[in-house]
Amino acid sequence: MQSDRTLPALALALALALAQTTPSVAQHLPTHPTYVPSGMVVSADSVIQANDNRAPAGTWNGDTLVVVLDVRRGVLYPNGEPGPGVRAEAFAEAGRPMSVPGPLLRVPQGTTIDATVRNALPDSSITLFGFARRPSATPDSVRLAPGESTRLTFTSGQAGTYLYGAIIGGTEIREVGERETAAGAFIVDPAEGALDDRVLVINIWSQPDSTYEHGAFETLLINGRSFPDTERMVTDVGEAQSWHVINASRRVHPMHLHGFYYDVLARGTATENHALPDSLVQKVVTEVMRGQTTMYMRWVPEREGAWLFHCHLSFHVSPNVQLPDGKMHHNGHMAGLVMGIDVQPGPSDLIERGEPRHLTLHTLQFDDNPLHRYAFAFDPVHDPDSTVRTAPGPVLVMRQYEPTFVTVKNGMDQPAGVHWHGLELDAWADGVPDFSASHGKMSPAIAPADSFTYKLTLMRPGTFMYHSHLNDIDQLRGGLYGAIVVLGEEEVFNPETDHVYMWGRRRYRAQSFQEALGANGTWEQPDITTTAGTTHRLRLAVMAPVTAARFLMTKDGQPYPLLAIAKDGADFPPAQRTNVMETRIYREGETADFLFTPLEPGTYELQIGPVAELSVRQRWLVTAALLSGK
Repeated sequence: MQSDRTLPALALALALALAQTTPSVAQHLPTHPTYVPSGMVVSADSVIQANDNRAPAGTWNGDTLVVVLDVRRGVLYPNGEPGPGVRAEAFAEAGRPMSVPGPLLRVPQGTTIDATVRNALPDSSITLFGFARRPSATPDSVRLAPGESTRLTFTSGQAGTYLYGAIIGGTEIREVGERETAAGAFIVDPAEGALDDRVLVINIWSQPDSTYEHGAFETLLINGRSFPDTERMVTDVGEAQSWHVINASRRVHPMHLHGFYYDVLARGTATENHALPDSLVQKVVTEVMRGQTTMYMRWVPEREGAWLFHCHLSFHVSPNVQLPDGKMHHNGHMAGLVMGIDVQPGPSDLIERGEPRHLTLHTLQFDDNPLHRYAFAFDPVHDPDSTVRTAPGPVLVMRQYEPTFVTVKNGMDQPAGVHWHGLELDAWADGVPDFSASHGKMSPAIAPADSFTYKLTLMRPGTFMYHSHLNDIDQLRGGLYGAIVVLGEEEVFNPETDHVYMWGRRRYRAQSFQEALGANGTWEQPDITTTAGTTHRLRLAVMAPVTAARFLMTKDGQPYPLLAIAKDGADFPPAQRTNVMETRIYREGETADFLFTPLEPGTYELQIGPVAELSVRQRWLVTAALLSGK
């Protein structure tokens, strides 16, 4: 599993390259034989079914699960038949249809598994992984030539969330593109039995194609479907949801839940599972899942409405991850790794106190601006251009429990919609255009020259964000995002000791990493002067189509500790408030808060960015504290 402290230069270069394109579904159809146009007739036994992971595979022989699997090739329909589709590889139980994800392997802890796997592909070798006892010191690796079979007998091992799969055509999946459809869930339940939960598996099929602006045509799937044809979950207020989420792909996916926090109870990989003790369970709205990792999460829907669970990397939920002639949400801005959740009408947990507050926020467009094309602003008429033409938008300082109405006036030539990222609020104000809905109201796509008023309910103090949730890649890259600071009821915001760093796009058409990304819209940071012993709060918010950042404070070239106090606006309990010499890397859709207390005079340096060589740097000049009475 990739370390939190590293971000390979290749990945950064790829992210920057992607960020310069304007992905869109190509108007032409692919010519290679993997593509199956809408309406093409294929035999029923060639259709790959979507697997909702509700029915475990195999048969029982006493205390042993016997499962017989094939790896075959068929046609995958990301939005269901009649198409379009692609020819893909998938697992199947012998004598049954192929499925993506592969058949669910689910057993109690301690079960013996007798698995026979046959490579039914006529032209490709495969390399199996995940058919071994957990935990495992090293990944298993069994290679099968075309037509070859193997029998693998092992005990399940430790309870947890795992995956299995087959690499097609080589030992590394990148050799033939991303053929990550031949993978599925392996769940080992506690000895006392299975829980009432769901299993969600992310699979990717991607075919290199230089005629596409982003270099490939592809489809990204949750349980075998691409939005808007992913399962629309239905639940009731107060009904706890427990999910095994499995990233069977090699890509990173920051998984974001709208409107609610979820508890990450365990994290794992194909070979190991780490259950967290109660004192270390993390409450988040976005959890970064690296390639071939897993998590077990639990959350409680505390108010009604239509909500989303999705990857927060814009390129994974945009039209470019839909096959040509594919289907999207009717406003045309979402596809791929997105799931809808309908919470039935019921009581709400929202609390309001005090007099309402009213704000007006404008979206602006500057076609002649080389830095960024769009901006948020309070008053575009009276503010000078130097403050209007900024990205990110203004920091919105709000107060816990204070009902706040934000009217967004759209000054662009395209529709707008604003999502209030991390806030617990009514669904109709959540800001996903033509989707977020409750109480008979819906967040609209705000037409040019029109406006809409969102009602924000501020349930906890912390660091949050607001950003476009329409035409995400273009509008986020163009500058439509900003930070939110929610203060406690009696708290006062002091900019001398409270510092917000919004890491995101700083140039619309960038030629280098330094041009593309920065902190608070700039690569140059002002010096900060303070005194020894003064405590400062450092708030990091990360938002762009593709980006990552971390904090590193140094003194005389050596790391200096920061106290981690919050993630995604949720304060850490005491056991999680720890000193770190370098924070982990945070991805799109995450915020994090730290305390910095310089104990000695001198020059300190704060680095903000994914790695040292790609970081914004800020000098902190610390003088000796004045003696009392002097």
